[in-house]
Amino acid sequence: MESKREMSGEAATDGGRLRVRIPPDPRYSREVRERVAGFAAGFHVGDDDLREFLTAIGEALANAMEHSRSTGQIKITCWIENRNAMVATIVDEGVGFSAPASVDSRLPDLFAERGRGMGIMRRCSDHVSVKSTPGKGTSVTLRRRIRHRTS
Repeated sequence: MESKREMSGEAATDGGRLRVRIPPDPRYSREVRERVAGFAAGFHVGDDDLREFLTAIGEALANAMEHSRSTGQIKITCWIENRNAMVATIVDEGVGFSAPASVDSRLPDLFAERGRGMGIMRRCSDHVSVKSTPGKGTSVTLRRRIRHRTS
């Protein structure tokens, strides 16, 4: 059984990693952004890099919530790699898919209501990796080089 702490979207930091588990409910997106921002502050990540990275995480999270068709928790793990990059994984236990995600970084038409997620993730990250298995879920890994705050 999942603990109340996990169900409420609480986070734990251990060994330099931030781990957050949330239900697939958009109400928890803000809490994820706040926890990642707090984690990044401990490493003096620059504001522009953090803003871009949070945008990418938000898109991956929105995709997991909308497309996984799962009531299971979404797991977000974030860490600093070699002191010069932030990395995050967003994992759901949903329906998954067998078709590869588009590698096109162009955004759809300005007035399109859908199809922006992967393009935004790619523009806001240096590396995006999507792994999915039908019936078992999807894992998105995001990586962004960071500049540290100077003040």
